[in-house]
Amino acid sequence: MFKIKSFLMAAIATVFTGTVATSAMAADNIPTQAETYAGINFAAQAKYDLSCLGTSSCDTKAKSSGKIYAGYMAAPTMFEGVNVSQGAELMYYKVGSAVSTYPSTLSTASPETVLRSTEGLGASYVLQANFNDFSLNGRAGIAYTRNKTNYSDISGTATDKAFIVPVFGLGVRYSLAKNITLNADYDRLPNKFGGDKGVINMLSLGVGYKF
Repeated sequence: MFKIKSFLMAAIATVFTGTVATSAMAADNIPTQAETYAGINFAAQAKYDLSCLGTSSCDTKAKSSGKIYAGYMAAPTMFEGVNVSQGAELMYYKVGSAVSTYPSTLSTASPETVLRSTEGLGASYVLQANFNDFSLNGRAGIAYTRNKTNYSDISGTATDKAFIVPVFGLGVRYSLAKNITLNADYDRLPNKFGGDKGVINMLSLGVGYKF
């Protein structure tokens, strides 16, 4: 965890120090003390990165996806000229269904449709760099995720399996008002359906509130 923290801090400082040095900061919008926050995001796109091998049709884009989250950020410190905050975040995410269809075989008299969906509860370490009205953050943690698969064959079987997986994310926050932010996030959510391993890449937009 120390190596991850040091790497993220160094990367943020290297990329953005030049911008900070030439931009005037609005002190009112840069945190000076610890704060808690919560928010909700709806997915602009969520896609299962899974194999479509052997399918007659395969839609990897998920329907109706998003997340809710809450976190705590400690009082910020200066690192290489950048105002940096550290904290922890909890999130609940739900990724809607994606559908694959397999052609009929000797064991299935008609084509078989497979419906997948995912939900999870995660906890992450957060490192955030604060500039003017904007802040940038990186997140790394673990999640308890449940993957559901429904088969439309004669037996109508379904599976529901749970896993512990690593999760990663990046985010941008814009201060619309003193306590309100507009948020854009990318989340990388590993998953596994049967023997098929992959990830879900989710891009989401939403609003947050700082208490």
